[in-house]
Amino acid sequence: MGFILIGIGSLSDTGLNGAILQIISHGFIGAALFFLAGTGYDRLRLLYLDEMGGMAIPMPKIFTIFSIFSMASLALPGMSGFVAEFLIFFGIITSQKYLLMTKILITFVTAIGMIFYGYKLFNTPNSYFFDSGPRELFISILMKVCMSRGTLWKALLI
Repeated sequence: MGFILIGIGSLSDTGLNGAILQIISHGFIGAALFFLAGTGYDRLRLLYLDEMGGMAIPMPKIFTIFSIFSMASLALPGMSGFVAEFLIFFGIITSQKYLLMTKILITFVTAIGMIFYGYKLFNTPNSYFFDSGPRELFISILMKVCMSRGTLWKALLI
């Protein structure tokens, strides 16, 4: 959400467009991640992440879809948040409202990304679960299409 504030604070059309597109992108990605978190709970009946580790082997479809949306949440290139954040950075750099050093400092500080890690083998006492069914695949694919279409809409605004 800091990127949105920076886009609004840039006081440029490009930065404001980036902020709006970031809001839309975040809505699609957040909804998809909450849906997949609910799907994971529905399958495993576990609440703690340290108990869920290693779900890629027994549930590869859900893991793959969850990984795609997790990478989209990090705004990697090719994902929907990337273009929005690029527009925000471009808007603050081209803004006429700030001094050059201030723009460079804001851009450098906000460009620092998040690092995530962690791995644990899958060890659940209940082995009665199955991977993604047609319902989960259909909803996840629809969300991915919306996220991809958002990338195309953002690219058209550049």
